[in-house]
Amino acid sequence: SSRDIAGVIARDPTLAATLLKLANSALYRSHGAAVESLDRAVAMVGVDGLRHLVAVALMQPVMRVEGGAFGRLPDLIWDHTQRTALIAADAARAGGREEVFAAQLLALLQGLGAIVVVQALRDVVAVQAGGLPGAGAMADVLHRWSPRIGRAVAREWGLSERVMQALDEQDAGATDAMSPLARAIAMAAAEASVAMEGAVEANAA
Repeated sequence: SSRDIAGVIARDPTLAATLLKLANSALYRSHGAAVESLDRAVAMVGVDGLRHLVAVALMQPVMRVEGGAFGRLPDLIWDHTQRTALIAADAARAGGREEVFAAQLLALLQGLGAIVVVQALRDVVAVQAGGLPGAGAMADVLHRWSPRIGRAVAREWGLSERVMQALDEQDAGATDAMSPLARAIAMAAAEASVAMEGAVEANAA
């Protein structure tokens, strides 16, 4: 039952907080008061939301790494990854439950790829004792390699060729040349970046 599920989630404060954040996101809460009960949150997000919650819970320990020379960058990548997953899920909703979960999983895989890139660059900087790459160069490396590493993970996990192709297509210059699933990820990632920039500007004001 939803009450049993809520009881299991309540044992983990991080998981409970993630569930409440998900239930109160624009994807699930279109109107009304804030959702503060785990029982209500479970009922609101349903099976799709719980699948997202499980995927995030499995990925989070890997994504939570010390930034070292890169400071808060891993935390920012994790925030961007979660935002992208939610936005992509909403964009893929018309395709049905499996499409929603595929979009969420793709966003998480791409975020995982970005974290691996940061770890590799951090190790290089530590060994060579060189300067940090510039913001533009860093963004280019993340954009180029995050989907490729995500695809390598997807291949090891035995995911479908369609999922791996959607990651390959992130290199396409225009979204209209992409498959619907790849387009949902690319547009969600861009929208998540805009939302994060807006949040930073609002906090600075």
